[in-house]
Amino acid sequence: YEPLVLNRLERAWGTERLKIYMHRKDFAQALTTLLKMGPPGGRYDDGNNLKVAKSLEERFPNEILAYYRSGLGNLKINLPRKEYAVKAVFMAKVRHMFVDVLKSPQGWQSFARPIKAACIRRPAFQEEMARAVPGWRDL
Repeated sequence: YEPLVLNRLERAWGTERLKIYMHRKDFAQALTTLLKMGPPGGRYDDGNNLKVAKSLEERFPNEILAYYRSGLGNLKINLPRKEYAVKAVFMAKVRHMFVDVLKSPQGWQSFARPIKAACIRRPAFQEEMARAVPGWRDL
C-alpha cells in the first residue's frame, strides 16, 4: 500500500505529510513541508509541528532557528498580554537554539538585546519574556 500512499502524498494535508515523512525518516522532505506550512503558533496549530521541529533541531539547526524566529512575528506592535505569552514561548525556543544547539551565547545576546531595548516601554512584554526566557532580565 505504500506506493499508493506516496502517489497521493502531495495532495494530503501538511500535518499528515509531516507524520508520514517523519515515520519514513525522510527528514529533508519533512523540513521542506514544515517550512511551507508557515510560522508556528497559528490558531489551529495542534503542537505537532513544534514536536517535528524539535526532532529536526540537531539535523537542520539554522533552518529550525529561522522557523522559530518566524513564530515571533512582528514585535514592534502593541499586543495583549496573552499574545506576548505566546511570543515568549517562541523566544525561549530561539534562545535554546542559539545557546544549546548552536553553542552561540553571543549570537543570542546580539539577537535579544535590540528586541529588549525596543520593547522596554512595554511592561507586559518584559514580564512575559522574563517569565518564559531564562536570563531575560540579565540582558
